[in-house]
Amino acid sequence: MYRSSRLYLGKLETEKRHAEQVSSLHLRTIEALALAIEAKDETTGEHLQRVRVYSMELAKELGLSENETEALRAASMLHDIGKLAVPEHIISKPGKLTQEEFEKMKIHPIVGAEMLERVNFPYPVVPIVRAHHEKWDGSGYPSGLVGEAIPIGARILAVVDCFDALASDRQYRKALPLNEAMAKVVAEAGKSFDGRVVEILQRCYIELEKLAHEQPLETLAKLSTDIKVERGSAPAAGLAASTEAVEKPTGRDAELSAMVISARRAGQEITELARQSGAWLRLEDIPALLCVRLKSLIPHDALTVYCLQNEVLVPLFVSGENARLFSSLRIPAGEGLSGWVADSHKAILNGNPSVDLGYLNDSTKYSTLRSALAVPVEGSSRIAAVLALYRTGQDAFTADDLRVAEAIGSGLGTAIENAGKPKGAALGAGAK
Repeated sequence: MYRSSRLYLGKLETEKRHAEQVSSLHLRTIEALALAIEAKDETTGEHLQRVRVYSMELAKELGLSENETEALRAASMLHDIGKLAVPEHIISKPGKLTQEEFEKMKIHPIVGAEMLERVNFPYPVVPIVRAHHEKWDGSGYPSGLVGEAIPIGARILAVVDCFDALASDRQYRKALPLNEAMAKVVAEAGKSFDGRVVEILQRCYIELEKLAHEQPLETLAKLSTDIKVERGSAPAAGLAASTEAVEKPTGRDAELSAMVISARRAGQEITELARQSGAWLRLEDIPALLCVRLKSLIPHDALTVYCLQNEVLVPLFVSGENARLFSSLRIPAGEGLSGWVADSHKAILNGNPSVDLGYLNDSTKYSTLRSALAVPVEGSSRIAAVLALYRTGQDAFTADDLRVAEAIGSGLGTAIENAGKPKGAALGAGAK
């Protein structure tokens, strides 16, 4: 009996150590995957940890089982891992997504669930990740689940994720005050969110915010994404030359084709004038000439040409409505609507102008502008400027407007770069 008892207890101890090792392995897997998400989007790390704090407290309030709680803990860190399969320019885009971009974005809950299925968690993480964009009224994705058919963990995560996103700074807008963020979440109770979860969050969100601030946030070791690897020769096939801009498919009507040709010719004329003018053409003269050409091509209520100086977009030329507001803007590259265009080298159609005006740091300023069209103006080796047009109407610009703006902006980057160079030598030569 004694020997049997010892063997039995020894077996229990071995199984306990194995369970602890498996649990530790899953924890390290979660941390590694969370690092992968943060490497894709650097603004995500703190947000994920804050979501975890909120989720765990709501799990207690709702009386979730131990398995459900552990599943929610993991899902709160990993719910967006499927975004690794989504192109980076879509994830970080500050303006509205196109239908095609949104279709690409909608795959991330499915891809994330498929990725985590391979981890074989001992608790139901996968259903939460797959369903965290489902809505209470069935209008969510990917499966259109309704009400309590959505896992309780996914319902908690959806509410908390939305609330913290609204109350946090983003590259394209400032954080909302807590009470305003909560009001927006409450407005979606019974539609997007489970009313019971919203009710509990509304009752204790101030206490949870204090708790999130008091609880030290874990800082995971940063991945080496910004280092330069010195070693390594070109592959056997060689290296490709820098790609040129690919002409978009035609098929437009004759009127649009004529406008595009006219816009491209106008841009070339400005560039040629800048080349021939020598010293007398100032940097600010180029966007002024551009503004004159654009008036007849693309209807707009305001225009701003931002020049990139020390990684900050500074208004070089402003005209039209709210000119004073735009003149005072200083937008870091990669932030705001125009900063995103400068950083990604991609245009934005019908973005929200308040994304740029959010960098006024003055909440009392107000603009009636509702649509923005912003295109990059490429220089010889980097972005030279960003051309931004604004209108008061919602979704006021068309895809045709975008094509015309891109056409007139093509080639102007070099002219802006050259006009911005010191002209002391040329002026001296002229004086002689």
